[in-house]
Amino acid sequence: MTSTIDTGRRYTVRSRFASTGLTCSPYVAEQIDRLARPYLSLAPGPCAPRSWQVVADADPPADAAPEAVTAQGEETVRYAVDRPRTTLYHLAPGGDAWTAQSLLRATRAIHRSAASRQGMLFLHAGLVELDGLGVALVGGSRAGKTSLIMASVLGGSGVMVCNDDVSLAADPDGDGVSGAGWPRSISVRLDTLDLLFGPRRARSVLSSLTHPANRTLPSLRESGIEEHGTALIYPWEYADLLGTGIGRTAGVDAVVHLSLADGPEERAVAPVPPAERAALLERHVLGLPNKHLNIFGHEPDAADLARTRDALTALPTFRFRYVFRDVDREARRLAAHLRAHLPAPRRTALRRDVDDRTPKRS
Repeated sequence: MTSTIDTGRRYTVRSRFASTGLTCSPYVAEQIDRLARPYLSLAPGPCAPRSWQVVADADPPADAAPEAVTAQGEETVRYAVDRPRTTLYHLAPGGDAWTAQSLLRATRAIHRSAASRQGMLFLHAGLVELDGLGVALVGGSRAGKTSLIMASVLGGSGVMVCNDDVSLAADPDGDGVSGAGWPRSISVRLDTLDLLFGPRRARSVLSSLTHPANRTLPSLRESGIEEHGTALIYPWEYADLLGTGIGRTAGVDAVVHLSLADGPEERAVAPVPPAERAALLERHVLGLPNKHLNIFGHEPDAADLARTRDALTALPTFRFRYVFRDVDREARRLAAHLRAHLPAPRRTALRRDVDDRTPKRS
């Protein structure tokens, strides 16, 4: 992969929603460039005035407000916010890996807040291509989204746009819904890695992952907080590991509400009647665009959100209960069901908007 980063220290980060500034070492910029693709683009040079700036290796002014992000099993990340100058400073933890992760997290929050202001609806869902169909897989924590998406795209058989917290908007021409993904690490159960790759390769995969929180996450399993254990995978690692591409945006052809079945007798695929779709969807709408750092303003236009809700509930909608231990087979079963019950996809946005990296199987 060829980088666009030079030896400067000031960069501009762009999405379809915003442009922001970034100040950091060239090495950290290289890491952020890799972690942010294909969702955000990074280029040398200063950003436009009055844009938010994210800065490392600089002392904030004395009146900057402290801000901290604490995620379970991770070190606390500390910032300082200078609102008059629209600048956010990374303070801790130190080291290049955490600095890159911290700057990307803050940059993503700024861009997601901008997307919210522009009318994007955030949903607790993944977005994936299954046999050319854009499918929003909806569900709360432990509903099985990550495992099913990984099984669906393994070996290039599908394309992931977003593993969780997807942003959606009704198409301007009234022809459905489009979704956008975001650069974020993917939390994967360790037994999912065992299922997909076998225990021996799963251990090798685990040792190769580079997210700095993977050094502290095992404490959650050891303390009993996280029964199965988890690891964090960056999108570029995900693409290489699964032999797939990463999509930036996609049209949505169907909505599938996921849950895990206790046994084979409970597995089922069933349509959701139109009268039930709105209430079922509303359970998973996110009130805030970010889990942390909702400090940049995010209030959308209510009419835009209403249009997107209406467009989502008009899409074919299903409930899918599947058996975790059979996730590979269950992903194929869902794809076959959707092929049989949905018309051909109306758009090809997934194929047009897939990252151009060539995945490498380890």
